[in-house]
Amino acid sequence: MTVVRCLLLLAVAALPSFGDESDPPLKWGTIKGRIVMDGKPESISSLEVERDKEFCGKHDLKDESLLVNPKSGGIQNVVIWLSSRKEVPIHPDLQALPVPAKLDNRDCGFHPRIVRLRCNQTLQAINSDPVAHNVAVYGRRNQPFSIVVPGDMPLERSFAREEVAPVRVDCSIHPWMRAYLIITEHPYSVVTDKDGRFEIRNVPQGDWEFKLWHERPGYLRTFQGQEKVELKRGLLKVDVSEQTDLGTLKVPAADFAADQ
Repeated sequence: MTVVRCLLLLAVAALPSFGDESDPPLKWGTIKGRIVMDGKPESISSLEVERDKEFCGKHDLKDESLLVNPKSGGIQNVVIWLSSRKEVPIHPDLQALPVPAKLDNRDCGFHPRIVRLRCNQTLQAINSDPVAHNVAVYGRRNQPFSIVVPGDMPLERSFAREEVAPVRVDCSIHPWMRAYLIITEHPYSVVTDKDGRFEIRNVPQGDWEFKLWHERPGYLRTFQGQEKVELKRGLLKVDVSEQTDLGTLKVPAADFAADQ
């Protein structure tokens, strides 16, 4: 055997394997639904402003830990994300990391309340106010930190590890300020809008588990859809097809009580 032939054989052996060409291509689907409150929500209370009253006190700050649409009953800021111990296939259109996600310290509150992030995606914390703010992130699998946000440039951080649940964010200067980060390795997370609606597109079809979480109760425990469903640590099994509509999921108002 000539040296040239040996080199060719070695080169062919080193080529990556792309699996059986007969494997069916992945199919992708959409999961959607709406989460509403079954019962009367609590009234929204005003927050007690103790620091920087001259500026913060003029914004009529309210407790936004529970926002329910008074007409539709839709619950805002419920977080839904795909939870899996195995690697989750990612649609080709979603493989690149998104642009930096922004968390604005504005009018003495965090905006938005919930920030979706992928691992290693940049978080930009911004201070739009004339008073000092800081960002205290209580990571579990990522290193916690508490840093003052400059007024002239964003504070940038990224997170290498997926968090098992949303991570709390506070401002140590203004204790009423609160936000959360949902950090996943994949793009399949969503936050319900003001009507309680959610939709996740380009999810790999098949049997998956999704977690449902809200800052008041933590993991959702039960809901009434076509039938009553009890959830263990917020886990909901879903057979994702091309179009999967979970319909309207009614959650008991008692589960969101502030003193539970």
